[in-house]
Amino acid sequence: MNKKARQKEMDLYKGLLIILVIIRHVLQYSVGDEGGILTNYIWAVQMPGFMIVAGYFSFRSIGTVKELGRRLLLSVQHYALPFFSWFLIVDLVLLGKWNSNPSKALHTLMYNVDGGLWFLWVVFVLSIITSFANISLSIGKIKVLKAGFVGAVCYLILLAIGYFKGLDFLGIKYILYYSIFYLFGWFIRWNEGLIKKIYAKYGNVIDAVCLLVFLYIIFKYDLYHSSDDVLYIALRCIAGFVGNMILFKLCLVYAQVLCKAKLEIIGAYTLEIYASHMYVNHLLEKGDSFFTMAGLCNFIGSFFITTLFTIIIIAVFKSIKVSNFLFYGKKSNS
Repeated sequence: MNKKARQKEMDLYKGLLIILVIIRHVLQYSVGDEGGILTNYIWAVQMPGFMIVAGYFSFRSIGTVKELGRRLLLSVQHYALPFFSWFLIVDLVLLGKWNSNPSKALHTLMYNVDGGLWFLWVVFVLSIITSFANISLSIGKIKVLKAGFVGAVCYLILLAIGYFKGLDFLGIKYILYYSIFYLFGWFIRWNEGLIKKIYAKYGNVIDAVCLLVFLYIIFKYDLYHSSDDVLYIALRCIAGFVGNMILFKLCLVYAQVLCKAKLEIIGAYTLEIYASHMYVNHLLEKGDSFFTMAGLCNFIGSFFITTLFTIIIIAVFKSIKVSNFLFYGKKSNS
């Protein structure tokens, strides 16, 4: 498979994921029951899917310290910069949250990264870890052991910080949990040829098992409202993996249909959509249950308004070089 074809498949996949994210957030803010089983399904796959994709693209050949430094700077630009820009410029300055007190706002953010665009922060930290793993693969032999050692050291550092400061500090609990999916995506890219051979031979069985396991978990357990005990963490993890297997399979099977719907274009702007829609997805007041006519109408109206304002924000911000760089981490309009 050439790079262009692989990129299109991944853009289709990202496009489908970001639509699910918007639907889930609109459900959260527009209807009383947050969509019930629909939210349970979407929540199980949305962020694990994005973490797998981010991890997949994080694998690359890094042969020199200079290249490592460049990759680290790009991680700062693409993830850390938008994370802090939206929080400090929009939330703190423009919206005046935390009484416009920078020290109070940053202290709050340190222990509540989900008060900002937490996905960007988590991907930033994990991209730093995988950058060091990437350069370790270019030095000598026993690549698996070296990559594993780098990962183990980083995990121990995070656990040590979490032990003394709490797992909420700097979003460590999010980093540790979602690293499972992120590193899985990184591992897939590293061993893509072998995995394709295995899937070519056992793909039908794998798909059937994934579908059955996913449906069983989703209909039997409320993952969205579950506690953080070992059982539910394991169930969420399993559902995230098997659910995304099915979702990606749908992208492959219906690629032509999705391309006609221009889903790959949406997938190419997932960072912009993710960051921008968070500020306009609760413009309407929360209404009735999703499974009522009033709730459904409220959801449709909210989804339309959210989509419209998201497009407007992206168009404006990307038309100005400074805002495109600060809020989306990009130097060009593409």
